[in-house]
Amino acid sequence: MIPQIPKTAAEGIVKYLGNETAAFLQQAEARLKKYTKLWQLSRLSFMPTDTVNLLFECESAMHGPCVLKLCIPGPVAMTEINFLLTYNGHGYVKMWEHDFTDNIMLLERVTPGHQMWAVTCYKERARLMAMLIKNLPFIECKQGDYPSYKDLLVGVNKNIIAMDGTKEAQFYLNEALRIYHELKQKYQRTCLLHGDMHPENLLQNSQDGYTIIDPQGRADDPVMETARFLMNEVTGDAEKIHEIASIIEPIIGIPKADILKSMYIDAAFMCLSTFEEYFTTQEAFESAKIEALETCRFVYGLLINGD
Repeated sequence: MIPQIPKTAAEGIVKYLGNETAAFLQQAEARLKKYTKLWQLSRLSFMPTDTVNLLFECESAMHGPCVLKLCIPGPVAMTEINFLLTYNGHGYVKMWEHDFTDNIMLLERVTPGHQMWAVTCYKERARLMAMLIKNLPFIECKQGDYPSYKDLLVGVNKNIIAMDGTKEAQFYLNEALRIYHELKQKYQRTCLLHGDMHPENLLQNSQDGYTIIDPQGRADDPVMETARFLMNEVTGDAEKIHEIASIIEPIIGIPKADILKSMYIDAAFMCLSTFEEYFTTQEAFESAKIEALETCRFVYGLLINGD
């Protein structure tokens, strides 16, 4: 039995595919049938998540408990597949099967699978994440195989520069590029990074450690790998962010000032790339724009105001 894709999941996809959503969902149902048979899957059940991609719990005749992941069209699936092939389960989720053409992969199901958000103390979350990064086997890669943070910032800037009312956004992007160049004078490795390492993508495994899922794939120095974790801890509390950075600093051996700089670079990219998304109304776009700029102001203030 092929499970139905809930309406709420379809509504989330509209944000990225717009009018192409219906065609994608029709293709998704056909691919579910195809790979359920090809990979000998059973007991498929839709997994509600915040991700735009479609996830299904299932049982594999060959691999046991698994997650079937069907990605929306674009480079994301190919990037993730190549990333997981490169790391081959070392610190990251294992990928049992994949197909580039249909943007689909069969992954191990991490158990018990609790997100790091289950750790209620933010100080302990910071310690656990820092220890995880400290022990990761960062693999060197070639520039151009995956986007660097500079590539991402330049791409966003190119797309929004022609939009009306984006002067402030362009300022934050230009500052992010300037700060990025500062960091690159000091941190010059080019490694394959996850790029989206926050508590939702860190799942407790059966060895009482954490397995990392959903890599974005970035080619840059490991100084950037803590950025998204910090961004997901943002609540408008500057003291909390400084405290988290201070916990991370001695564990990974990177100065707090540089950790905050990497956070700002990621903030500029993550927040201002929302300007490129599909919005059903102008009001929705303006609301997202205001929120993105407020976050940029806050994170930029962490650098300007210091401790």
